[in-house]
Amino acid sequence: MIRMALAAALGLLCSAGAVAQPASPPAGGVFPLHTIAEGVWVEKLVGDPEVPDAEFVIRIHHDPGYFVLPHTHPRTENITVLSGEWALGMGARLDRSSLVAMPQGALGVVPPKMAHFGYAKVETILEVHGIGPFVNLPVDPAFELSAQGILAKPSLLKPGVPTTAKPDCFKLKMGQQIQGPMGAGTVTGAFCSPSNMFTEYWIEKVDGKRYWATLDELRPAS
Repeated sequence: MIRMALAAALGLLCSAGAVAQPASPPAGGVFPLHTIAEGVWVEKLVGDPEVPDAEFVIRIHHDPGYFVLPHTHPRTENITVLSGEWALGMGARLDRSSLVAMPQGALGVVPPKMAHFGYAKVETILEVHGIGPFVNLPVDPAFELSAQGILAKPSLLKPGVPTTAKPDCFKLKMGQQIQGPMGAGTVTGAFCSPSNMFTEYWIEKVDGKRYWATLDELRPAS
């Protein structure tokens, strides 16, 4: 199974910023859908998404159960579901009832500076194209739980940074053994948005597969 593995051995901090370089020359060619390297969330295909006014194409890999927190982009974002099942919602608050399902092959278009969020029901690969710079700016302060402690997330697709903030949103600890909707495993990271009163945990199972779940879906392993 193709795995995001954003939010693997490097931990949430490193994997969230890991980027695979183009598999073919930028002059052209075929970019097959393939298994991505361990620890990589974003795969560059054409161009560089951080270069202003330049065209880019990337693929983003999500593990099942992952919610993308509300965020904006400075330019239009074009999202195509290559595999799996995604959902897109518009607005500055994480309102699950407003998510619109995007099955394989569906296209979602997000205008510049439009607040939006997403959800990967199953393991999902998205292809995103547009004009750079492509940055994911959280609408409200977002944080991650990592091996380095609690970090701030000024960009959802880049590593967290040190912070003096002490958000009271991580009830589980790194390495804690839990039982969840997709099986037993270990907490390997988490994201939270205090403004949305939302926290999701990244769980690694014994077989190495990973998924995301909220606190109400998890319980201590017996």
